[in-house]
Amino acid sequence: MTKALAWLEAPRPTPVAAVLPAPGGLAGERYDGLLVATPGGGLAPVDVLARPASRAWSLRDAVPAGAALSRIAAVWVHTGRLCPERVEVVVDPGRRLHAGAVVHRQQLEEADVVVLGGVPTTTPLRTAVDLLCFTEEQLAVAGACALVLGGLAPPLVHEALTRPGRRAPVRRAMALLAAAEDAARRRRP
Repeated sequence: MTKALAWLEAPRPTPVAAVLPAPGGLAGERYDGLLVATPGGGLAPVDVLARPASRAWSLRDAVPAGAALSRIAAVWVHTGRLCPERVEVVVDPGRRLHAGAVVHRQQLEEADVVVLGGVPTTTPLRTAVDLLCFTEEQLAVAGACALVLGGLAPPLVHEALTRPGRRAPVRRAMALLAAAEDAARRRRP
């Protein structure tokens, strides 16, 4: 069509590229698999959440400045599995903030954070170590298993846990890592 008649074309609908509040009127779209739940109770189109950067971007409003997504929220960002009900973030111990997320205060090195979709997120290795050391056992095994299935090498986790000077519950973490490796081995084709 020529530019003179371009006004006759119907406008193209803009794709939904945001997290929506979860109104009851979208139950059909959820049932059909077009919309999926996000942490915090929102809904987003399936294709928007297909990549780690997109999943992290969908949580950008829940991450305060100076914090990084962590633990199960980071597992969801990295793997797309285990969508949590609430967002979890980690900040340095001396930092005070008020957020609508679960806040964990721990030392956070620059090498432990990767920016995905403009949102700081703990690396898969740091996420696995935090899960195995500080999270409830079943959730820790499920999260570590998801990360291993997503490509995280268990020997790297073992090395990070046994690094000299590390103050963490290493025996517990090693036992949970073994359980996660076993679960991942059973799930692989």
